[in-house]
Amino acid sequence: MFARLDWNLVVTAHGGRRHDLVRALRPIVTLRRTGYAEVLVGGVADIDAGLAAIAERAAADPVLASEALARVVPVERTLRRAADIEVQLGAEMAAFAERLAGRSFHVRVERRGHRGVLASDSLERFLGGAITAELEARGAVATVTFADPDLIVAVEIIGDAIGLGLVTRAQRRHCFVRL
Repeated sequence: MFARLDWNLVVTAHGGRRHDLVRALRPIVTLRRTGYAEVLVGGVADIDAGLAAIAERAAADPVLASEALARVVPVERTLRRAADIEVQLGAEMAAFAERLAGRSFHVRVERRGHRGVLASDSLERFLGGAITAELEARGAVATVTFADPDLIVAVEIIGDAIGLGLVTRAQRRHCFVRL
């Protein structure tokens, strides 16, 4: 399993196209393997600028856009998975609460590994409830919606590493940012 937590992009290739994707995006981001087929991670200095550069590259290379690049998910923070992931992620969500106040959101969990141990859908519901409770405790509100929310809370679990981020509507305008 990969050990470093210095990444802020999770990039997924279409089946069998990982090498093509790495080669095509090399000028923008250095991608590393994660131990899961077609799932890569990499870091850029500025997430929005990195997404724009990937979009430019995809516009110039239709094969990249249609056959190699499946999706990109930006994350803001990375950490090691603790034994009690619900407690760990619940505490981490408190840091996002202020930015979610007064806005619409929903939670998306993408899990790789831990089959039968973690269930993405129940973790999404738990984290949505934790965020709502944190906001209520602060006297603020946010609306949970799945129809074009202001922000999507992205939780990318890759083995024992976790990436967390708030994905904006503007970032989701890139066709490859899919949650």
